[in-house]
Amino acid sequence: MGLNTIVLAAGAALIAAVPASAFAQVQVMQGQERPAEMIERINAGYDAEAAAIAAFDCADNDRACLSEELIERYRVDQWSRGLLHDPQAICGDYFQTHMMPCLQTLMGTITFKGDIENQARLKEIVALHGWPSPPEFSGEAQNAAWYIAQHGQYFDEEQGMTQWDADFAGSILPLIREAVEREELTPWHYAAMYDRRERAEGRPQRYATQIMCSEGRADFGEVVDETRIDEFRAEIGMDALNLEGYHAHCADGAHLSR
Repeated sequence: MGLNTIVLAAGAALIAAVPASAFAQVQVMQGQERPAEMIERINAGYDAEAAAIAAFDCADNDRACLSEELIERYRVDQWSRGLLHDPQAICGDYFQTHMMPCLQTLMGTITFKGDIENQARLKEIVALHGWPSPPEFSGEAQNAAWYIAQHGQYFDEEQGMTQWDADFAGSILPLIREAVEREELTPWHYAAMYDRRERAEGRPQRYATQIMCSEGRADFGEVVDETRIDEFRAEIGMDALNLEGYHAHCADGAHLSR
């Protein structure tokens, strides 16, 4: 189930309370009660891990501090997504009796406390300094910023759900391409964001980077030209598609991250 579906089910009321109390407002999702203690446990676990982010108070012109803040936001982003592969670590005994509510609450927490806030903060930094790249920002911070943009969400009030920010991705893609040409980011960084934007806007992907696991097989959906994927990849200095490797990865029960 996607994050958009979760937020749509929860309703627009959640957006007014992004802090820990947000998900306590909705006790029922898809017909199964969500114990308040489980919700509190998930929120408390996330808040404890993300406490270092709140400690940052960077001056607008302190690029070193802003670099460290981006890196910390990326660290929590990756930690929280790791929980999706082991939700029992934070849901505890509730995972056995309330598996779907556990996953839904966890993904909703990641969306509201992580992806939305991270995206808003990244936009503030970009508005101040442009795309964060060396030498003003560290290379590690630029990589962190890419992941924040790739996972970033915003709340679409008209649709009543969260959306990936395809417009923002489109605005920074030329800058990502320039960073690749400077060898600060890899061709994969450009291709993955390009493909995600194409799919978000209803077009086929070009480089076949957006691959999901379905019934133990890798599935990259519609592409511009399946016979030219490796040609397109070579044009930007990217490795050829190792589809059999992806199939093997999916056969092991893995779920490819976006």
